[in-house]
Amino acid sequence: MKKLAILMFSILMILSACGTSADNNSSQNESNEEAVDSNASQGDSNEEAAEEDANVQQSVGVFKGWADNHTIEVETDNGYVTYYVSPDNQEAVNAVEEGSEVTISFIEKEGRMELQSVKAN
Repeated sequence: MKKLAILMFSILMILSACGTSADNNSSQNESNEEAVDSNASQGDSNEEAAEEDANVQQSVGVFKGWADNHTIEVETDNGYVTYYVSPDNQEAVNAVEEGSEVTISFIEKEGRMELQSVKAN
């Protein structure tokens, strides 16, 4: 009986030691994979930023004001155009008076025009 208990205890110790080692290795592998994924996504965002810079367009018109909390309206030669304003650009837009002639820099993204900068002329 004593030999059986020692045998069972030994098997339990061996199996638990093997399980711990495998868990540590798999978590280290997961950490390495996450680091690689993180670096890849940073590379993607750099490529997107460069792509956005290449697609920046400009337009001149008369600033008509805010259409809603995140959209402005500008009257151009082609009619009224709305631009999405990110929270980062809202202060710059608030500094422009309605009726002012403005130069708008924007990118077209996912079917909408996103304001990059606004400058009163």
